[in-house]
Amino acid sequence: MGCCGDDGDSSEDGKYGKAREFDPDFKGPMKNRSCTDILCCLLFFVFILGYIVIGIFAWLNGDPIMLLYPTDNQGRICGVDYTDLNLQQKQNLFYFDITQCGNPASLIEFQCATTQICVQSCPNDTWTYILDIPKIEAGILAANLANTSREGAAVQAETNFFLDWSKYICTYGFNVRNEFVNNNIKPHEAVLAGKCAPYYMPMTPVVGRCIPTIVKDAANELATLTDQDGLTVSVPIVDANNNTINGTTVDLGTVGIKLYLEARQIADKIFADVTSSWYWLLALIGISAVVAFLWIVIMRWVAGIMVWVTLIGIIAALTFGTWYCADEYVRLLTVPGANQSLVNVGLTTNLDTYLSLTDTWLAFAIILGVIDLIIILVVLFLRKRIQIAIQVIRQASKAIGYMISTLFYPLVTFLLVLIVVSFWAATALFLASTGDPQYVVSDQTNVSGLEGTTCNVLEWANSTHQYYLNDSIKCVFLNYGGTSLFHQNVIWLQVIEAFGMLWIMNWVLALGQCSLAGAFASYYWAFKKPADIPYLPLYTSFGRALRYHTGSLAFGALIIAIVQMIRILLEYADHKLKGTENKVAKFVLKCLKCCFWCLEKFLKFLNRNAYIMVAVYGKNFCVSAKNAFKLLMRNILRVAVVDKVTDFILFVGKLIVTVGMGALSWAFFTNKFSEVLSFSAPNLNYYWMPIIIIGVSAYFVAAGFFNTFGMAVDTIFLCFLEDLERNDGSEQKPYYMSKGLMKVLGKKNKKRKDSDS
Repeated sequence: MGCCGDDGDSSEDGKYGKAREFDPDFKGPMKNRSCTDILCCLLFFVFILGYIVIGIFAWLNGDPIMLLYPTDNQGRICGVDYTDLNLQQKQNLFYFDITQCGNPASLIEFQCATTQICVQSCPNDTWTYILDIPKIEAGILAANLANTSREGAAVQAETNFFLDWSKYICTYGFNVRNEFVNNNIKPHEAVLAGKCAPYYMPMTPVVGRCIPTIVKDAANELATLTDQDGLTVSVPIVDANNNTINGTTVDLGTVGIKLYLEARQIADKIFADVTSSWYWLLALIGISAVVAFLWIVIMRWVAGIMVWVTLIGIIAALTFGTWYCADEYVRLLTVPGANQSLVNVGLTTNLDTYLSLTDTWLAFAIILGVIDLIIILVVLFLRKRIQIAIQVIRQASKAIGYMISTLFYPLVTFLLVLIVVSFWAATALFLASTGDPQYVVSDQTNVSGLEGTTCNVLEWANSTHQYYLNDSIKCVFLNYGGTSLFHQNVIWLQVIEAFGMLWIMNWVLALGQCSLAGAFASYYWAFKKPADIPYLPLYTSFGRALRYHTGSLAFGALIIAIVQMIRILLEYADHKLKGTENKVAKFVLKCLKCCFWCLEKFLKFLNRNAYIMVAVYGKNFCVSAKNAFKLLMRNILRVAVVDKVTDFILFVGKLIVTVGMGALSWAFFTNKFSEVLSFSAPNLNYYWMPIIIIGVSAYFVAAGFFNTFGMAVDTIFLCFLEDLERNDGSEQKPYYMSKGLMKVLGKKNKKRKDSDS
């Protein structure tokens, strides 16, 4: 019932336990079984319930639109109607100083270290506040001579000196003319205080952001301006710090947007290509599936040829290489100066120097000869085990041929994984956008003592506030959040959601492996094939795994998820340490990353075999993992050979399907078949994109098919090892293995004697 209970047989012979004993009632996957790892199952369901509750709470309190749409300095989304500020007609974000957007963080988040406000439309002309400084001073002087008020000065600047107050783009509620008249704040003072933009140029809205349209050759475009009176003047555009704005600074500030625009242009063309050729893409992907299926089917005939031809080819290549190196060594013995040692030559980038020495070719000959000898000895001593691997692969091919539905089960796994990842991604977005805008004080001079403290943006926007005109001390938007327990622990909820995604996703993968293992085990333990194969073996195995072994699968998935989460945290720590000079910490971190990578690979291998034992015997996870490990260790050489031969077969299969379909799509989309086909490929902007799509799709299709094939090989191999230990070929204990496997091992089943004789 627990996670690590005993299997009721604690007696052991030898280091890795005793061999399985004959059980007359065993006829394949156990039908009479009970629920395993119930505590783990309950924990898993409770976790899923909490996982869903967090998701629902995040959906009720979050709003991902905050993360996807442009947001101003006050955390307000452009185009949204707020109770105290209506931005419904202001759907574009305007940057007071676009050149501040050139740092890496800005390129990623589209957020800049400058004031940003929502505007109804982006500016379509060029302007800088420098032009208005003499105009307002002249207006004030004229008003003083006429003994009029500030209103008179504003009128003088408008009518006689062509000052256009509407040119100023300022923060919400800040009217530069009213501030000049009522509070004696001159326009350039408002700019220096960060209340108004110091300049702008013709801009175009791109994904809701106002981006300069004159990025190319911007230096020439910004060299001259046309004044309101129609006169052309040469005035450089400057920012609030009196830094000249030229083409280089504008280019730097808009590099991220330019990359986006170029990528979007390419994406539009790619989308058009996919739209015009989608039916050919589907047809070629379908051909990929057919090729992968045929490859699996023909494994029963070509597996042996492929393995032996490859081994003989490797031995022949190494033998030739050894002979060639030895021949070069003998030839160089008569060449003057070729007998220098490598130590005397030292290090050099000229490889020909090394190739002209006898020591180099002697070393090559020895290395290749030793490798050649090792491979020859391995093949000679392990030839029977290689033949076993070939026969297991043939049986796996036959099993899939009898149960075609197993090839399509990866689609179920893919859909379930897609649901899990989509739920996590949506929940993560909602969690990141929960709460209200939070503001803190940003003190560049560090004289106020308020740096990092919370602030009320509405109070700071009031003209009576102490720091109203101090641009170095501002109340800035930090993030979305709150003071509740939920909002204070959002980061931990994100970690829980990420861990939950890993756990559930690994459980889905485990469910697929256990279901397939049960189906393939049913095939192996059918004495008369295909007559004794159960009806709908995959469906039956799936039901058994889901009904009885959810806890065991959750336990195995939990172990993998914990290791994966630790690896993610190590990657995060490594990212944080990249800018440091602590060599010891970096070394330790690299070692830990390597160790946990190896641990994950080993645990996945062990879990895979444990799920096979769960599917066959119905024991809990720990017992199944222990029995699988001991069974493998009792046959370690066979395991190593079968594993490597299978890896080689699967690699060749994926390579042939992926490269072959890539070559076929290249020939088709470049009209290489135009002479033999009555139709031609559609005209495309980028013919390489469909080729990439076909190649990637063919790889994933092949991976799905061959993962099923690999599961068939592993299951049949474990059943074969069990068969060898349980049975002896007698009438009472006949072998279930194929005739090919019995022939390799020199075994056979005794024929049943006629009962009348």
